[in-house]
Amino acid sequence: MFPFAVVYRAGQSAGSHRSGGVHEGSGYELISFDAEKYNLFAAEVRYCEPHWHSAPELICVLTGSFTLNVCQRSHQVAAGGMVYINPDEIHALEATAANSRLLTIQFSPRLFDDANPAPHIDYCRASWAEQRPQDRALRDAVLLITQRQMAQASSFAKLAAIYTLLSALEYAEQPGAGVPSEGYSKRDGQLVKQSMHYIAEHLTRELNLSKMADMAGMSYFHFSRMFKKVSGYNFKEYLMILRTNKAKSLLKNTQIPITEISHLCGFKEHKHLNACFNKYCSVTPSEFRKRMLAGLNQPDADLAVMTDFRCLPLSAQVIQWLSAPA
Repeated sequence: MFPFAVVYRAGQSAGSHRSGGVHEGSGYELISFDAEKYNLFAAEVRYCEPHWHSAPELICVLTGSFTLNVCQRSHQVAAGGMVYINPDEIHALEATAANSRLLTIQFSPRLFDDANPAPHIDYCRASWAEQRPQDRALRDAVLLITQRQMAQASSFAKLAAIYTLLSALEYAEQPGAGVPSEGYSKRDGQLVKQSMHYIAEHLTRELNLSKMADMAGMSYFHFSRMFKKVSGYNFKEYLMILRTNKAKSLLKNTQIPITEISHLCGFKEHKHLNACFNKYCSVTPSEFRKRMLAGLNQPDADLAVMTDFRCLPLSAQVIQWLSAPA
């Protein structure tokens, strides 16, 4: 998720992706890895759209709090909390407090093989409270790889720390928890994910639940239920979130008039764009653009409104956040 990821677009070959791109859309992410077979980064995050990728990842909340949706489950995770995302699980997150920051570790599929598959477990600790010895061991492993990354240790030293982390993660799994049943078939899941791809690629078109159900070969009611189960959102809300985020990108990166942006993002009327911005951003589109422009010249401007994501340097402050409650 974030700096090492780009979202797959229909008709685009895997070789055409460049590493280091930050995605603006929603869908399946192709994540780039270097020779060390993992990505580790800290970030201040306001919102991340629903997406999935083949690389499992561990999210550690450094400060603030988030609502993290994973498949059909919603987790409230505060500072000190840690959540593991299994391969190909649809997930999204939204900050529920100002200055919410996280550290993410993504594991390359090349770390695993048939004899030693990626962990497929249910692991979520909501905060510093009630952490067990195995949770503290996992945190120590996170600290170890972060410190080695900062110290630019040898590749073997960092790889050893990654395998130590994976071992600690398996040990920390809640006893008897297992991964909850998804509640839908693999075929239904794939059809809904294909629909999510289509929506992201055709936001300017008139899209409705009936049309998407027909394209997926499902009844209206079955598709509606499956879409909510797979994505975690009802169809209309998911569509509005994607259109709003596309509008945010255009407001940040172009001088296109706001009325034109509303049409480019699929809103029938300008007032619909305003309503979505008030709901999801708590500002109007014009105010969002003003704050973004102000932030270009004022480093201390309100970045939480200007952008949904800001990378943070790995530093002693990150180590302090990882080590103990604020």
